Amino acid sequence: SNCAASSNPPARSTSTATLFQMAKPIRISGESDFEKLLKRLSDDIVFAPAFLRIDKQLGELFERYRDEVNQTEFFWAMVATAVCETGLLRLARIYDQEEKALSLRALLVTIEANKHLFDGSAVKKRVNPSFAQSIVPGSHLPDPKSLRQDLALVSSSDPLVNKIVIWRNNFGAHTSSKQTIQRNLPDGTLPTQDEAFALCNRAFDVFNRYTSLFHAVSHSRMIIGEEGSVESVFKHLRSGLVARRRKGVTL
Repeated sequence: SNCAASSNPPARSTSTATLFQMAKPIRISGESDFEKLLKRLSDDIVFAPAFLRIDKQLGELFERYRDEVNQTEFFWAMVATAVCETGLLRLARIYDQEEKALSLRALLVTIEANKHLFDGSAVKKRVNPSFAQSIVPGSHLPDPKSLRQDLALVSSSDPLVNKIVIWRNNFGAHTSSKQTIQRNLPDGTLPTQDEAFALCNRAFDVFNRYTSLFHAVSHSRMIIGEEGSVESVFKHLRSGLVARRRKGVTL
C-alpha cells in the first residue's frame, strides 16, 4: 500500500563528487553531538520497517479475520491508514533531501567532514577494553570509495530513493494541489511495498556500516517482542467473539 500518489521529474544522474559539493554537513561540536544524530536517525531506521511490516500483516490478517474486523470496521480502517502513513513518513525522513534535515544523506556528508571521529584512538575510548586492544590504527576510518557509493545510494539521483522523495514532497510533508486536481500519476512513480522494504534494508546496511566503525555497534532488523504480536491481537479478538456468541451476547 502506498497510501497516496504523486508526480515529480525523474531522477537525474549526479556524480558523487557533485553530491558532496551540493550537500552541507551538519554542524557538530564533537562526538557527543554526533552520537545524538546517530541515536535519533536510528529510531526511524529501526521503526520505519516495523510499521511497514505491521501494515503488510494487517492486510493479510484482515482477510483471515474478516468477521472480527467487521465488528469494528471503522477502527481498523483508521489503524491501517495510520500505520501505513507512519511507516512511509519515517522512511521519507531517512531519505530526506532537505538541506537542514537529519537524514542518511546528511549523516554521510557530516561523516565526510568529521573523519577524525573515526580515528583509532577516538574509537578505542568508546568500546570495551577487550575489543579496543584489537583495533588497528586506521581500521575504523570510513573508506572514501564506500562513502561515495553510499552517498549515491541515499540521494534522490538514485531512482528508488527518488520514489520516496516524490511521495514525501507531494503527499507526506505536503499535499500536492496539482495531483489532487489532475491525478495523472504515471505507473511506477511511487514505491511499491517491496520497494519500500528494499529502501529500509538499504538504510540498515548503510547506517550499520558507520555505526560499526564509530562505536562497534550495529542495529538489529527485528524488534524484540515483535514476532507474532500483531496476530495475537486478532487471536484474542476471535476468542472473545466466540465466547460472547456462546453466551448469546452481541456487540
